[in-house]
Amino acid sequence: MTDDPFSLAVPEGWTVETDVDTDEASAKTVYESPDSDRRVTITEFARGLTLYWWVDIFAFADGEWHRREVGLGDSYRDADAVGDAAQDALDRLASSSERIESVADD
Repeated sequence: MTDDPFSLAVPEGWTVETDVDTDEASAKTVYESPDSDRRVTITEFARGLTLYWWVDIFAFADGEWHRREVGLGDSYRDADAVGDAAQDALDRLASSSERIESVADD
């Protein structure tokens, strides 16, 4: 487990991994559930001189990760705002006892 660059209150049993070794000009922080069936990701990327982030939720089913449509697809330009959105997603997923149904991207 690596340090959380967003300093979120990570639910018990969830892991945090930061991948900055990508071939793209981006970095990704992945929060994964204890059962490895849910993920919240924060992707950081730059366009010109402006830094952006976005938050996605994924569900694992049928041997692969599927992006969920949860309204978090907006890009953020403020690190505090993206942290708040990711924290809300983590809190919702950690407190939910129901399984997330996966929906493949179109």
